[in-house]
Amino acid sequence: MADVQISGVMPHYIDTTIEHVGVSKLRQLSAMNLGKLKNMLVVRENDTALAVVMRYEQYLNMQNQLEEALRTIQAYHSDGLAQGLQDAATGRIKRMSEVDPAL
Repeated sequence: MADVQISGVMPHYIDTTIEHVGVSKLRQLSAMNLGKLKNMLVVRENDTALAVVMRYEQYLNMQNQLEEALRTIQAYHSDGLAQGLQDAATGRIKRMSEVDPAL
């Protein structure tokens, strides 16, 4: 993902099914409990969000979705795609068989 610029492009998506818990709940979590998490946990103390806890698979899925979205945005901003879309809109296109009969 080194070639994808993340900074300032889009906010991170947070699952709306999160569960807000106090710091004491965090102390109760064991390895077995963490593996069974279904929702993201927002750990709070005195109405201040301190951390987010989620299963590693959820984290990887979130990162993969973000990377896919950013790559799509980059593709739409590429000069070649923009020119191709403009050519198609104005009718300046040819069938592949016209360009190369072997296709």
